[in-house]
Amino acid sequence: MYHYVRPDNPEYPYFNYLNLDVFRRQLDYFQSKYGFLSKQEYFDSIDNNKTPDGVVLTFDDGFKDHYQYVLPELKKRNLWGLFYISTNVYTSKQLLGVHRIHYLKGKYGASEIVKEAINMVDDHMLDHETIKAFDKEIYLQSSYGESEKQLRRMFNYYISYDHRDEILDKLMSKYFDEDQLCKEVYLDIEEIREISESGSVIGSHTVNHKVLSRLSFAEQEYEIHQSFHFLNSNVGLKKFCFCYPYGYKASYNNDTLNILENLEVHNAVIFDNQPQNSDVKRYELSRLDCNQFMEV
Repeated sequence: MYHYVRPDNPEYPYFNYLNLDVFRRQLDYFQSKYGFLSKQEYFDSIDNNKTPDGVVLTFDDGFKDHYQYVLPELKKRNLWGLFYISTNVYTSKQLLGVHRIHYLKGKYGASEIVKEAINMVDDHMLDHETIKAFDKEIYLQSSYGESEKQLRRMFNYYISYDHRDEILDKLMSKYFDEDQLCKEVYLDIEEIREISESGSVIGSHTVNHKVLSRLSFAEQEYEIHQSFHFLNSNVGLKKFCFCYPYGYKASYNNDTLNILENLEVHNAVIFDNQPQNSDVKRYELSRLDCNQFMEV
């Protein structure tokens, strides 16, 4: 599981990303240690409930990094990957909430943004029903510092969606030219098509990258169905592949699984930081964080 893959950038001293040279070393290591599954082997393994040895590369969120830095490495090595796209960025021209948090924190540090955000939050803005459910599981497997965990929990799980964007709007307008930043952060449609045409697979990461289990059935259906519709209309999807935003088991529910089945989605990946075991659940395929392989 990969997100940002890029060279060092001193403009964002607190940003979480994988250095491009480390990414290259990881690809070398995976090739020598495990080998890579072909696309056919990957899809067949799911259809046949088998776990062949080998690595599959997945890239979340549709970042420009994936075109500028990842794609050339994949082409050089004749590899493919799964690239999961959230589609609202192509109509809103704003960063998704999750990425607004990344860039605010990346430039100014988690503790500074937490201090500023707390002054904007009132009790009525909190989604009290979900706080208890998420508090014990979220980010336990991460290496984030306490301030960053607090920042991510606050905006991704605790503040209601009715108020989250209101607060992030104020922070982003204070610190960034968001229109320009949006162009720098995300793939454009032609770049997504080029990734697809190179042999990789484009999948859905919902419309707005919200925690699906916080949404009603109808809201979840919209997030999933509309994202596939947009991608299929603009790129053309041979198979419907899906990635849950945030990926923790608490971030989706039975409604989500039913919607995926109704839409005949082929497979979906979670984030449990485990290798795939012999029990292949089509809509709960395991993934390992690339940060487990920093020392290769």
